[in-house]
Amino acid sequence: MRQVLAEPSDTWRYVLLGFLLVVCSIMLYKLIFNYKVLKIGYDQVHVYYPFRFFKSVQEISELGAWQETIIKTNKTEYKQLKLVFINKGYVKISNQENSDYDKVYKYIKKKAPKKEVKE
Repeated sequence: MRQVLAEPSDTWRYVLLGFLLVVCSIMLYKLIFNYKVLKIGYDQVHVYYPFRFFKSVQEISELGAWQETIIKTNKTEYKQLKLVFINKGYVKISNQENSDYDKVYKYIKKKAPKKEVKE
């Protein structure tokens, strides 16, 4: 600490290092704790957050609403499916994060067509 205070020209390096450490810690926290495993089938939606130690099993009948959002960019399409449950929150799924996005979309569209929310 004495060295940092004695050389004021190098203090900005420590401030920058501290700032980067805080930003990287927050980003890592958000990345790890938002990781989820999603299993859909047999009229159930299983959502498991392994780093939060949280598991939720919802019936398709408890689905309050669902909506697909499509954003067109220059070269690709970004698709996001939001499933909102009656009593226990929601789950967002995107085609960039999930390889079986199209299968999930077709399954939800087949099992709960009346609960789709149009934009």
